[in-house]
Amino acid sequence: MTHHDKTHIWARTKRFLADPELEPHHLAWSFALGFAIAWNPLLGTHTAIILAVCALVKKLHRPLTFLGAFTNNPWTMVPIATVSALFGNILLGRGLHLDLSGVDWKSIGWQSVSTRAGFEAAATMLKPILAPYLLGGFVMSALAMPVGYFLMLRLAHRLRRPVPTPLPGD
Repeated sequence: MTHHDKTHIWARTKRFLADPELEPHHLAWSFALGFAIAWNPLLGTHTAIILAVCALVKKLHRPLTFLGAFTNNPWTMVPIATVSALFGNILLGRGLHLDLSGVDWKSIGWQSVSTRAGFEAAATMLKPILAPYLLGGFVMSALAMPVGYFLMLRLAHRLRRPVPTPLPGD
């Protein structure tokens, strides 16, 4: 990546976040809400939650809220779920060892959520890791909000800092 490309990306990022109607703390809350939703352990609910938040909360930078939420995506879903389950296991006093030996990952599919028998079978199979995953995910979601807020607040202030103009003769 050339210097020009980096400068261009930075300029586009600044324009994206330069909504004059929104203060830096609005941008920070926008990202923080989305980032907290990304850690929500109830898979399949992220989009509905983000749409509800965007409809109900005023003064949001909606694209930034979606960006925060979609930090949980197909590439990050497994690491996020793993961190959630491990953290939940620690909170439950079970240490870092997750017993996944009874989980047949290949048997989990559409029938696991579309039929009662499939759901019950999946729930029974996942029972040993479900409590740590849910607990860890909800706690991580709560922790993600202040982390996302302060990171985006710092970035928003940095992006809105005026660029010094060179003095004549420089």
